[in-house]
Amino acid sequence: MLLLVDKIKDLQNVCKIVSKLKSQLIEELPHYGHDALFLKNDEITTGLLNNMTEIKINLVTTELLYFHNEQGYLIELTRDEIIERLQDIVTRYGLNIPQTPRLTNLNTEDLFDYLAFATKANRSLELFRMKLIGHFTQVHLWPDGFDFSVEWFTKKNDQQIGVGISPGHDQYESPYLYVNPYPFNEMMVHEPLFTGRWHTDGWRGIKVEWKDLEKKLEQQISGEIYDLFLVAQRNFQGR
Repeated sequence: MLLLVDKIKDLQNVCKIVSKLKSQLIEELPHYGHDALFLKNDEITTGLLNNMTEIKINLVTTELLYFHNEQGYLIELTRDEIIERLQDIVTRYGLNIPQTPRLTNLNTEDLFDYLAFATKANRSLELFRMKLIGHFTQVHLWPDGFDFSVEWFTKKNDQQIGVGISPGHDQYESPYLYVNPYPFNEMMVHEPLFTGRWHTDGWRGIKVEWKDLEKKLEQQISGEIYDLFLVAQRNFQGR
């Protein structure tokens, strides 16, 4: 049985291209927001750019829609020559597709499996985000890591906490939640946790296996994320 991280490689590659197209259409945004995508309903989307353009992937219909000024162009991701079709569309608007490996057509069942994971992860983070005060970002989907995340900032000395859910990657094959305070206070590893563990190999913060969360309701998951966030905030006490 394929792992989720293996099922979504081709979808991730398509999203990387969409992200690069987005960054050509809008100005540079704080914290790399110009590269980020979003999950809305059943779709991965750039959002509406400059009140005119949206690029989105519907995970149910398995189609990519390039929409500009009330003109739409569809790509069937399960059967079309994706790069050739997309190149034909975007050159009309002066955009370039970055160099990319040849894409394999997407698999409908794999997209459904990803949608189930992504919907729950995104909703959990959106509910968690509603508990925050101060300075923080939207829930972004990052094409490079394909993780959903929210960043919260103290507005002092570049202090921040990244809270996200990853579908897995080369280092860890299974999905997980992370809560990363930065700059990291090494004494934090002595703080007790009610779930998960302190992670110090490569990145430093709290790591919770998604399998320990995914069967819970999104409201409960968001509550546990917030409680871990409060633990992470202690990283900045006295600084």
